[in-house]
Amino acid sequence: MTLCVQSGGSSPEEFTMADYDAIIIGAGHNGLVAANVLAKGGAKVLVLERAHFLGGMAATRELFDGYKHSVGAWAVLIWRQEMTERLELTKWGFELMDQWTSTCTFGDEADAPFVMYNDLERMARHLLDDHGADTAAALGGLFAHIGRFAPYFVESAFGPPLDIIEVIASQPTPEARHDFAQMWYGSTMDTVRRFLAPDQARCIQGSLAAMSIDAFDGGPWTPGSNASTLYHYLIGGGNVEYIMPRGGIGSLSAALCRRAESLGAEVQMKQHVKDIIVTDGRATGVRLKDGTTISADAVLSSLDPYTTFVNLAGAQNFPPDYIRKIKEINFNLGYIQAHLTIDQAPQWIERLQPYMHDNGHWCPTVAYAPSPEYISDAWEQYRKGQLPDAPPTYLYIPSMVDSSLAPEGKHSATIFTPYFPTGLDADENRSWKEQYADTCVRIFDTFAPGFADSVTNRVVFSNRYFGSTFSAHAGDYSHGLLQPNQLWTGRVVEGADKFATPVDGLFLCGQCTHPGPGVTGIPGWNGAEAALKHLNARVA
Repeated sequence: MTLCVQSGGSSPEEFTMADYDAIIIGAGHNGLVAANVLAKGGAKVLVLERAHFLGGMAATRELFDGYKHSVGAWAVLIWRQEMTERLELTKWGFELMDQWTSTCTFGDEADAPFVMYNDLERMARHLLDDHGADTAAALGGLFAHIGRFAPYFVESAFGPPLDIIEVIASQPTPEARHDFAQMWYGSTMDTVRRFLAPDQARCIQGSLAAMSIDAFDGGPWTPGSNASTLYHYLIGGGNVEYIMPRGGIGSLSAALCRRAESLGAEVQMKQHVKDIIVTDGRATGVRLKDGTTISADAVLSSLDPYTTFVNLAGAQNFPPDYIRKIKEINFNLGYIQAHLTIDQAPQWIERLQPYMHDNGHWCPTVAYAPSPEYISDAWEQYRKGQLPDAPPTYLYIPSMVDSSLAPEGKHSATIFTPYFPTGLDADENRSWKEQYADTCVRIFDTFAPGFADSVTNRVVFSNRYFGSTFSAHAGDYSHGLLQPNQLWTGRVVEGADKFATPVDGLFLCGQCTHPGPGVTGIPGWNGAEAALKHLNARVA
């Protein structure tokens, strides 16, 4: 058994003749959750990871000497405490930071910033004091309206998904059925504007609009954006908190790896799976890039469906209609993630200071999203293939709350910005991503003078980087966007099993399957449960 050593990995020859109950492709958090479930169930498990580090698109890496950055996901926005308990992760070193706030969304001088406090009493005071009783009541009404969907998201996350048509039909009145249909198929702003006037609480509306476009190919007025909003606010069990694990997001996968190995699983780094071997309609193992083959009774892929079925298993091994459906999945998602080192904390302008530093606590995540209209304008430029000149953008400084991530007095920082044009050639991508990062730095420098000069190092990743580094088709970090036809029974594709595949013994355990993307670990759990039933049936 190997240890979870990030820089190494045994040579393939060491396990050429090995036989495993299950092989898992990918040591991201979902693949490692699956390894835990299978190993706990008594299976002999091998996890194969192409990279030299754990975590996949939720990894923590030292991109610059002495600084740690979370590449991909940076916080456990929708993680359930239930998963920590199921997997006994506290025992294996997983710890969430005690954060006073999640985010601060700000905009124009006339509009009060919106702070998402993790303390409910402080949140209520902020809404009343800074936004007024009418806005507080309206926001309460909006979330009560959205919350009508909560039981369906919470209760169906583990196991097979619900059918949205049946959920809508089960509502008791025509009005309720209309509401549920609109919440699923309509736009986020159609729902928001039922409760908030266009000029009311614009930063709150900007925050809601920014959430709606995450992993969604559209703007806040695009039909279907509501499904993304529902997913973000409800899949975590009703909690939406940008909480960072101590040591960065990669500490989750590190804890999962330690526990999996304690249960007997093997985790091998720098092992590039070239093919899933399919013999007579059954997955029988994998072939590595160097030609080594490893046999198994079940193969689980935590990769996206296009990569799994077309690139690894081979389209010829699946029904033609199934592959055509796979090729119709929308993976079109453009974004950049810029990782910076800065030699001082941002010096926010006076009007923002009370929101950025409250009760002795810094707000580690800030968003410039002045209004839904601002975001919609950026979407209009992006959809034309243009580089938005005024994009919504996030700035995350985890070392504000975890000093282990940067040298004393300095900080690791990350900028995330959607709407970076896709389909660029290599030279355009290289040039445009730097221009886009420059635009974002200038935005934050406007509100924190000197921020641009404080940047000492920078590297900018686009969807192209995530595609090549993590085998994510089109660089889509969600493995299939959050839109109505790609959730619940539509994920992976309509009319097919969500975890098993048409190839016997081949399973999905990544975020391409139910319930969907984000750092939840639930797809890994669900896929492993399905594989375990298959293995037990073979033994019987």
